[in-house]
Amino acid sequence: MSQVADAPHESHGRWKWAEWGRGPYQALSKVMLGPPFEGYLELDISVDGEPWHVQVSYSKSGFAPAETDPIDAPRLYEWDIVGRGTGESKASFNISPRFPDMRHWETGEPIRLPWESQFGEVEGIDVEYSPSNIEPERALELLPEFFHAIFEEAGEPIYREYFRKPPHPEYSREWAHERYVRVRREWAERLAKSGVLQKVMHHLTDLEGVKAELKIDNEEIINHQNRLVLEPSAVGELLPGHTYGQKFEIYQLRDADAVDSDHPSYHPKVEVLVNKAMNGGEAWSWGERRQVVEEIEETLLNFLAWDDIPLAPDASGVYVEDDHFEATTREESVEIYPDPTPRLEAKSDHLLLTTLRDMGETAEEVAGTVATDGGRRVDDLADQLGKHPATIYRAIKDLGEIVQLDDGQVSYRARKYREEIRALVESAEYAIDSYADRMQSIMGMADHIADCSPFQEWLAKNGAEIEYDENGEPERMRIDTILSRLKSDSFETAQTIAEEALYKWTRSGNDPLPLRRTLMAWKTPGGGTETAYVGAIADR
Repeated sequence: MSQVADAPHESHGRWKWAEWGRGPYQALSKVMLGPPFEGYLELDISVDGEPWHVQVSYSKSGFAPAETDPIDAPRLYEWDIVGRGTGESKASFNISPRFPDMRHWETGEPIRLPWESQFGEVEGIDVEYSPSNIEPERALELLPEFFHAIFEEAGEPIYREYFRKPPHPEYSREWAHERYVRVRREWAERLAKSGVLQKVMHHLTDLEGVKAELKIDNEEIINHQNRLVLEPSAVGELLPGHTYGQKFEIYQLRDADAVDSDHPSYHPKVEVLVNKAMNGGEAWSWGERRQVVEEIEETLLNFLAWDDIPLAPDASGVYVEDDHFEATTREESVEIYPDPTPRLEAKSDHLLLTTLRDMGETAEEVAGTVATDGGRRVDDLADQLGKHPATIYRAIKDLGEIVQLDDGQVSYRARKYREEIRALVESAEYAIDSYADRMQSIMGMADHIADCSPFQEWLAKNGAEIEYDENGEPERMRIDTILSRLKSDSFETAQTIAEEALYKWTRSGNDPLPLRRTLMAWKTPGGGTETAYVGAIADR
């Protein structure tokens, strides 16, 4: 199956060369500081047929001149070369000298840089790079073209090999790399409402030794900045062999509705970033960059696949091209791993099920009380339930791994457990023991659906049944769970369930119209039953 090719967004790092000493820096300083440029230059050039507008300027460094520098100034300059191409493509470089015994321009104190421990007492060049919407490898190709164009503009000769050799593969470092695809707004909204970010975060809360953070910003528009930050331990739980912490983000312009719906920026980017902040402050070597890119691309496409987003670039109505992202087929496919979240969910469900079946009366009371308020102290529970504190402690022990006790405060170990029990407590119909029976039935069904269609899997997961008429068309669907029409309730909404049913039905190769005309019946929070057409509920 074909997979869409992602595009580079941002990267940031530092290249190092010791082959030419400070030659490139000194030559650039000589030609730029004198007439006719006097420290500033703009020019237009073409590189491999691509137009680039190049701007050259200087900034003050923190370094004092070397003793051998024939200049009368307290501090050295650094040279900034910024190239802007078509669209939003950009290649920025800062060229700085390196030499033994570097000192602060004002205090005269030695400046300790990695250069000394890496190359020893030799001179060289350090280039900080930060391209946008181009590959860092392409930026490395552009650097010598920009550099030599400056000397051509000045009519001065220059050594043609400057920056045309590879930088040092180990000492050169990269500390940020981001890649993206652009998807239609309706697909991205599905990711935000019931998608992979929440699903992954929900299940990671049940794992010890992981660290992750979910940040949602839907204040003005859905998906303005919805981010899931995963440190290395969390990524390793989801994707085999991954070692770099990553950020998965859905990004929508805050004022996206101000542009036409056929403009690319009307639709959000789905991005994955790796930077040193998520990896213990450690950058990676230039020679290791391909491994980082591979992990980024695997995360990006796997997260899309886990939410049933088609990966084929020609998938109708999924991907939106812009100036830098083309919905083309990848040359080499990435590995798509099985969605780990059903496995984690089954583990959580099994733990909750066995705990519910084995708990005594006091444990059930404790479970319900803690679920409604988020956490209670043992003494307060004892007073409220009229039990001795020792009885409460025994009940907590019966509840096992689904709760935690910290300095006399009892709370649920995972949000999933609290939400499940809270829904039962607020229900007028189900008791905890009847829920355990229903859950056992659903889990039993799930054991036999591995090879079934997405819609059959959905039916089993939600404890739903569907009846067909004599022509084989769906006629009535019963959801054996409590749903609400109000989003403010703690129960799942009927609209969400109807939308999911239609989506899974369509993903199984069916015409959505018959299911839209199907009556759906579900339990209400007040203990009654409500019925409406699937299409009408989904469109609310």
